[in-house]
Amino acid sequence: MPIPERTGEPSIFEHVVYIIKENRTYDQLFGDMPEGNGDPELCVFGREVTPNHHALAEQFVLLDNFYCCAEVSADGWNWSTAGMANAYTVRNAPYSYSRRGREYDYEGQNNGVAVDLEGVLDVARPPGGYIWDRVAEKGLTYRNYGFFVSFPSGGADGRRPAEENTPTKRRLLEHTDRDFLRFDMAYADSDAWVIHDAPAPQQRRSYGRHRAPSRFAEWKREFDGYVRAGRLPRFMMVRLPRDHTQGTAAGYHSPRAMVADNDYAIGQLVEAVSRSPFWSRTAIFFLEDDAQNGFDHVDAHRSLCLVVSPFVERSTADHRFYNTDSALRTMELLLGLPPMNQYDAIAPPLRVFGDRPENAEPYRALLPPRAIIAETNARTAYRAADSARFNFRDADAVPDAQLNDILWHALKGPGLPPPPIRYGLRLGPADRD
Repeated sequence: MPIPERTGEPSIFEHVVYIIKENRTYDQLFGDMPEGNGDPELCVFGREVTPNHHALAEQFVLLDNFYCCAEVSADGWNWSTAGMANAYTVRNAPYSYSRRGREYDYEGQNNGVAVDLEGVLDVARPPGGYIWDRVAEKGLTYRNYGFFVSFPSGGADGRRPAEENTPTKRRLLEHTDRDFLRFDMAYADSDAWVIHDAPAPQQRRSYGRHRAPSRFAEWKREFDGYVRAGRLPRFMMVRLPRDHTQGTAAGYHSPRAMVADNDYAIGQLVEAVSRSPFWSRTAIFFLEDDAQNGFDHVDAHRSLCLVVSPFVERSTADHRFYNTDSALRTMELLLGLPPMNQYDAIAPPLRVFGDRPENAEPYRALLPPRAIIAETNARTAYRAADSARFNFRDADAVPDAQLNDILWHALKGPGLPPPPIRYGLRLGPADRD
């Protein structure tokens, strides 16, 4: 088997690409896929909006029993990068999310200050560290695109991080592309808006020294350099956050447009890797940091996970239970990394790989239609005024119930009541027999 059973056993994989997205449940995207356990009535970003998610799930593997370990981004970015959230995060996230607590302390900034850069212990740091710590300790090369970079909020006593969009962890300082923009819904994940010539009035047209029109474009600029040099980092972390959406704020792309933009970005990334000389020894993992208490007929934590590699068995549906730590454990095994804590140590790895490269052919990204990519929110959109006053600059600064209500009614219409939030499958008497 290409995936080792134990840490340190031989692996055919040389490269792992780890993509984290933002806040969608399984049913929201895959509820329309008959191969899985979905509810089409809860599918608001179906195949028309997310053709690449659907095509990749159909060509590689559909995981319909995958769950985020976290509730929100505060613990989600720790579960997704460290396999757990420490006691400070678990205790303080609910308080800070009530809007009565501290600032967002959970991606390397404490009260707005990148404390690790000042030699001060980060209160949210899990005791086992982060996955990039394990990569560094093993001496592997790694590159970061958007993980744990500074947010624009001010620091204690008026201090700010040294510079916005800079790494908040010492081990990321020399391994981060600072021209790859952090969480910012006004900036595109993909080049779809360029291809369709469909910017929004409030859109940021470019970012960084190279004036990249999208996150993918900046990542691709560096990736092309690695191809020319014949050397690719063993581990790459890429943040593609725009499926979070900016609600219905006027002048911004609509929720469907932002999710479609995010969809094309993952298609573009897979196409680039699959057409490179590194494809035969690469595995790509896509997941959400959390499901943001979204609508799903099984559980509000059930979410997306895509695994893309030539060695993923073709066109399968895997109904076994997996979670965030399962994805981390799989990546650790592929790279020969020890676990970070007990959670990832005992998590079941993703058993989706076969003995032969059944999916070796290059992938071709599917461009969503211009009618969707060009959608922008009007001032008359459902709760547009509320969306305009919410803070979308920082992760999870918008109450999840409010954003979920906005998305549901904007996509389903103002007259259809939202379904109840599900926390676990409630079995009836017949199901228990």
